[in-house]
Parts: sequence; structure tokens; C-alpha cells
Amino acid sequence: MYRGRCRRFAAGISRGVAAAAIAALMLVLTLPVRAWTPERPVELLVSSAPGGSNDRIARIIQKIAQEQKLVPVPISVINRPGGNQAISRAYINQNPGDAHYLDVGNPTLISNHVSGRQQYGDFTPIALMVNEFTAFSVRADSPLRNAQDLVAQLRKDPESVAVGVSNRGGTNHLALSLLAKAAGIDPRRLKVVVFKTNAEGLTAMLGGHIQLVSSAVATAVGQMRDGKARIISVSAPQRMGGDLAQVPTLREQGFDVSLSNWRAIIGPKGLGAAQIAYWEGVLARVIVTEEWKAVLDKQFWDGNFLRSREFAKYMDNEYAQTKAIMTELGLAK
Repeated sequence: MYRGRCRRFAAGISRGVAAAAIAALMLVLTLPVRAWTPERPVELLVSSAPGGSNDRIARIIQKIAQEQKLVPVPISVINRPGGNQAISRAYINQNPGDAHYLDVGNPTLISNHVSGRQQYGDFTPIALMVNEFTAFSVRADSPLRNAQDLVAQLRKDPESVAVGVSNRGGTNHLALSLLAKAAGIDPRRLKVVVFKTNAEGLTAMLGGHIQLVSSAVATAVGQMRDGKARIISVSAPQRMGGDLAQVPTLREQGFDVSLSNWRAIIGPKGLGAAQIAYWEGVLARVIVTEEWKAVLDKQFWDGNFLRSREFAKYMDNEYAQTKAIMTELGLAK
């Protein structure tokens, strides 16, 4: 009888301990994630030299965040160009799980993986900030008046139009290749000339050395305003405004092609939910300022703010299209 009472007593204790453990676990699960705030200066990496689109994105974020006191610590913009953007990515990933290190990301995150230069997913997506579209520009006196004229010429002879790009396998090159593919033309047969910058390609076009430039819209608009060049189409999903209100998209001209050289903020691998949420919140406050909106208008950027989870899904969709066309071009590993 004594042993029976002991067993019942022990069983009661076990049930009580289990119930207490479950109650404690439920309490932990219902508690909010502990907030995170930077405790020392933040480094915002740029994988290109000062003056380019990546650099402009970083510096306007830095300026607004500090002037509006959105962050309690200084933010330093640090340029680490080289290695097709692999150098800056390697640098932030020397500090896994540390949200004091951020980087301006773009579609190279995807193309570097497809070409075997870097692991896809070896970073933490924080937020997509803008879309930057491709402009197809010709000299003002060119016989190519629109994308249909361009395609007709390329169908006759794919090598008859020399096209300037700043990076083989970059977004502007891929947009051109997708246009060729949509028109039934082998994109590998196109005559592509690589320049160090889009501006150099435009100078060569104006000098008559090449016939077309596939570049960022903002780079091409100045020559269009001066009457020296004509933009025959853009890779935007719908017609843009301002100076480009009269420029038809590729889709409007019968070619189902849309591609963006987006810009985003990423962090090193291993960031936690609280760290991601903090930077999502800061960037969400940046994009509603008048200064940010003014920069979008000036640079012809399309504001397309996506938080971490939606940005990750966006990249997955982009990955499939990018891998398909890079494989066809022979640029996939």
C-alpha cells in the first residue's frame, strides 16, 4: 500500500512538472520577439565605385536615415568594387549574423550563382528598394525607329547591329537576349560589344562605331533630351512617365519581355528575425520621405518596396528566367 501511494505521488509530480513545462513553453512561444537595435556604427557596402546607381542608392539611404534620425548610430557607405561584386559579398559574410553590415544587392546575386561565381542564398534578403529598367537607344538619325525595326534587321542578319552593353551576362545584356529569343532569334548570334560603362557605350554609338546601346534608362535620357539619341523601347512592364511617356515598352510592341535591374538591401547570412524586422522598419520609413521620391523621379527608378519575405519570393521568380536565358547564352555553369 505504501509503495502504491508513492507511485501515485510520483506520477502526480511528473504530471505537474510536465504541465508546468508545457505552460512555460507556451508562454515563451507567445512572447514577442526581442527587439534588436544597432549598437555600433553600421557599414553599408557598395560593390561598385562611387557615382554609379548602387552608390547613389546607398548614399541617399544613408543621408535620409541620419538626417531623419531613423538609426541611433552612424552609417558609413563603403565602396568595395571588384570581383563582379563578389568582394563586397565576401566581406559582409565575414560577419555572419551581424546586422551592422549591409550591402546593396542587385540581380548579380542571381547571375553570379548561375555562372558559378557565388552561392545563391549566401546572404539575407532584407528589402527590395527600386526597379531600374533597360533602355534601347540609337542615334537620332538611325533608321531603326522602334523595337520592331530592330527585330526585323536582326532577323535578316543578327550580326548587322553592334550592340553596346557594360557587362556580358548583366541585366541590360539579358534584356537584349530575351528580346532576341522572343523574336525567334538565336541570342548567341548577336554582335555584343562590352564597354566599361554605359556612358562609354553611348559615346561609341554617337560616334557611329556601334548601332545600339542597351543601358540603364537614366544613362540614356540625357542624350535623348539633347536630341542626339532616340530611345526606341524600354524593358519596363508598363509605359513609364516623364521624358519617357512617348516611349513604348517591348510588350507594347509585341514582345513579351520585361526585366529589371533592381536594387535591394541585403545582409550577411544568418540574420535573425528581429534584425531583419529592424531594417525593414527603417527602410519603410526612408521610402515615404519626399527626398526619396525626388530621387526616384530624377533617376527614373520605379519604387517597388518589398519586405524580406516578399523580396525572397521575387528573387526566386527572377532566378528561373535568368538561369534559362544564361544557359541559352552559354554563360551558366
